[in-house]
Formats: sequence, structure tokens, C-alpha cells
Amino acid sequence: MILPATLRTLEEADLFLVRQWRNHPDIRRYMYTQHEISEGEHRAWFKRSQHDPNRHLMLAEANGQPFGFVSIQLENDEPHRAVWGFYLAPEAPRGSGQALGEVALEFAFDQLGLHKLCGEALASNQRSLAFHERFGFVRESLLRDHHFDGNTYHDVIGFGLFRSEWQLQQGV
Repeated sequence: MILPATLRTLEEADLFLVRQWRNHPDIRRYMYTQHEISEGEHRAWFKRSQHDPNRHLMLAEANGQPFGFVSIQLENDEPHRAVWGFYLAPEAPRGSGQALGEVALEFAFDQLGLHKLCGEALASNQRSLAFHERFGFVRESLLRDHHFDGNTYHDVIGFGLFRSEWQLQQGV
């Protein structure tokens, strides 16, 4: 198990590593964008994100070693609600998902002061579905044939977690 985990802001020097993770077939197959991300495309995404005050791109680390990526996007019209996305390094050790979830939710609710954090997962991504539910997220939607990957349509499950639900789990 990875402990203690921390989050830090993604930096330009991290882009090569994060793009390697993102382009790994085991990660890419569960993303909405399933093609291999080019260096130019990745840098352009990072530059756009740096100028968006509502977007938080972070690395999860343990003992100074990065093991996961987290994105939290605040909604413009609802600043106390955000959507998150995340993935682990393909070689991340057992327990990494738990550690990433804990630090990301603490950041979302304690530091950003969110009321609600939302997420989505392809219905075929059993690990992500179980991950969300393990952290107390509630299935709020089934979006049928919502994502087309170029070959097949996929159902998408929408999740939500309130700060009060998270605090209850934390014993606060």
C-alpha cells in the first residue's frame, strides 16, 4: 500500500511521463479519446489548461515518486461542483488507487470547498465503477450508447459524491 500520498500541481517537466501513462493501452482503452496522444497535442492541452483557473491538473506522489494523475474541472456556472478524471501509472503498486482517491477527495472537498464532485466511467470499466462506489459515489445516471469510440457505442455511468457524504465516511 502507498502511504502517505500527496498531490502537487502538474508541471511541464511531468508531461512526458503523464503522456506515457495516458497512451498506455490499458489506460487509453477506457478514455473517451482513445487514439495515441501526440506530444504536440499533449502540450497544447497543457497550455490551455494552465490558462483555465477552473482546471486543476495534479500528480499523486508517494515518497517523491509520481504514481497517478488527477484532473478536477470546476463548472463555470456552478463553482461548488466539479468533474474529475484520473488514472494511475500502469506500473503503480497495489493500493495506489486508494491512496489517489483519498488525497484527491481531500483536495476537492477541503481545499477547493466543493459541495459535489461528479465523475463518469464507461460501463465496461469495472475497476472504475468499483472505485467510485468504494469511495461512496452514487450512480446518478446511465447514459445509453453515449460514447462512440470509432467502432462501438458504449454506455456511460455518471457518479456524484457530496461533501457531506464524504465527511460522514471520514467521521467528520
